[in-house]
Amino acid sequence: MLLALGVLAALGIAFYLYMDHQARILRTRIFDVPGGLRFESHTFSMEVQSKTKQMVIQARAGHWTHTPLEGGEDVVTVGPLDASVPAAGLQIEVGHGQSVTQAAGHCTITVKASDALTHAAENLPGGYRSVVKLEGVPGPVALSFNGFASRVRIWVEKVDVRLSRDRVERLRKEEEAAQAAEQEQLLAEARATLPTEDALTEQDRAALATVQIAQWRKTAGFTGASSEVNIDDEGRVAWFVDLGNDGRITLHADKRTIHTTLLGAEIASLGGEIEIGVRDDYWTEDEPGLRVFRVFKGLPPNERRAWKERLEILRDSLQKAANARA
Repeated sequence: MLLALGVLAALGIAFYLYMDHQARILRTRIFDVPGGLRFESHTFSMEVQSKTKQMVIQARAGHWTHTPLEGGEDVVTVGPLDASVPAAGLQIEVGHGQSVTQAAGHCTITVKASDALTHAAENLPGGYRSVVKLEGVPGPVALSFNGFASRVRIWVEKVDVRLSRDRVERLRKEEEAAQAAEQEQLLAEARATLPTEDALTEQDRAALATVQIAQWRKTAGFTGASSEVNIDDEGRVAWFVDLGNDGRITLHADKRTIHTTLLGAEIASLGGEIEIGVRDDYWTEDEPGLRVFRVFKGLPPNERRAWKERLEILRDSLQKAANARA
């Protein structure tokens, strides 16, 4: 009798230990940490960090492939992992590329990351593409992990949008700096051809402006049917508008130049100027910011009104044609 009771007690303890072990294996936590979010399970953890824009992956066993973006041999780590991967462009897959729909069996969690977006935004060389795989994840753990992954995807999307904006802003600034330098070089070369270094005459200033305008028209590939220009004392074009009857337009102001169309333009009177916002090469439906130019300063009010009406008519006709094609 005592032997039977002992056996039952031993079986009970063994069963309790087994259940406790199973519970620990399946136990998970998702919680906020300073500047981030963390997932913890028995065999692995993941943490996103807002400040560094990284995800830290720690696992008892996993597979991490590190591939240089500029070519080279893969670096592979198999076993215990302590990996940090960039958040930008990060992708998380559970199972065979699909979300877990039921807590059964085992799954594979795959994290794909790359330095490509960050390096493009910051104009940096090098970088890696990373793939981290955690296999044999229990179904209930993977199911819980999906909640964490959903929140991470929302955060990653915001990181991607911000990096995309930073990249566009950097490219715009580089383009504007190049345009300003090109204008100054063109002006210096044109002025070097003048016969004297005395104060510029009206004719000299007009000649210098003609050189600048000719270069912009060559780049744009068209000459406007209507144009207006303002020249400073050094012969530099302060602002310039070249408008084609088909809605194409060249704008120059504040040492910035753009060749575009009036489709989607915003036109507003602003004191003694007209502010024209136009789409550039980086414009998208998701990033609808416009490049703004202030022109027509010094022009009589009646002429500014006539220009504004002409611009609005062409803008509206382009929009109407675009709507008809949609």
